[in-house]
Amino acid sequence: MSKSIQLKFVKVKYKGDSIGDDIRVEIEALGKFLRFDKKIKSGTTIEIDQEICRVETNQKALSAEVFITILEKDLLFNDIGSTKSSIKIDSNSTEPQKFTFEIKMKETRSIIGKVWGKKIAIFELTLEAVVSEVIRYVFDEGDGWLKIVLENNKSIGWLPAYLKIKVEEHTNAKREYFTILEGPYRSKLASVKFKPDGSSRFVSEIKHEPMAIAIYSISKKTLILKGKEYKTTDYEKVRWQKGLYDIEIPDYPHPGGRNYLNRSRQAMTWFRIGHGGDAYLHVGSFSLGCITVTETERWTEIYQTLIKARKGDFISVGVLEVVD
Repeated sequence: MSKSIQLKFVKVKYKGDSIGDDIRVEIEALGKFLRFDKKIKSGTTIEIDQEICRVETNQKALSAEVFITILEKDLLFNDIGSTKSSIKIDSNSTEPQKFTFEIKMKETRSIIGKVWGKKIAIFELTLEAVVSEVIRYVFDEGDGWLKIVLENNKSIGWLPAYLKIKVEEHTNAKREYFTILEGPYRSKLASVKFKPDGSSRFVSEIKHEPMAIAIYSISKKTLILKGKEYKTTDYEKVRWQKGLYDIEIPDYPHPGGRNYLNRSRQAMTWFRIGHGGDAYLHVGSFSLGCITVTETERWTEIYQTLIKARKGDFISVGVLEVVD
């Protein structure tokens, strides 16, 4: 099974003699390069926690050469120390793996052939490797939905764009297998066909946003989201009660939005309000109990705000406050 490995520069300790405090650290590992500048005094330890690189592997252990150079910057003299070593990262370990390097730097002073300087500084650097599962996200192919097969009963399901999944190892070369990590199918094993060129339908470079906060006014029939106001309608026979409601991650493409696809390609993406029942936030011209955004050409704005937002409970994108 593939694993993601993050290698970080976490700490530097300055020991021995003091030869200056304007320090530059350069680290090269796994094809990546990190340069770090910091004022550090002798006898102190500095916590860093800065990523050097992130790689994926299906090997049980990953070996890497690490090159470290430390430079004490000076107006007249630059003192340099370096080391080269190798590390071996256990891809099956669930605990952070630390690697410590010691670099000695001798003070060197030279003018017109005269050389002096006896001080020796010692720098102790700590790198840390953190292993995690390979996380991917559903790619938005246009309409915001990916058709999948749920492996427990071979039924058809749908995943919305930007949903988080974990890739699973499998011998089937035609389908990609994965565990769904959020939304209505959370923890379910599913599969999907690879693209015609054999590539994955999932992407890694997605960042979820903090939860969205929306306000719905019963009397004004308006929705406010990110400071923008949208006209809505509701159902006179079903009155909304004031209070807070969660807004869920979309569950499946809703046919009721098909007539508005010429206004928004995401018209069939509805967001359930509360955890249960049939009340949704969606686009349209009338309501049977939902909060319906009637400015159909603006639905994509709302969709783009909500679809990447997350509350942190694995099922919601945010909160709706209903007021008078």
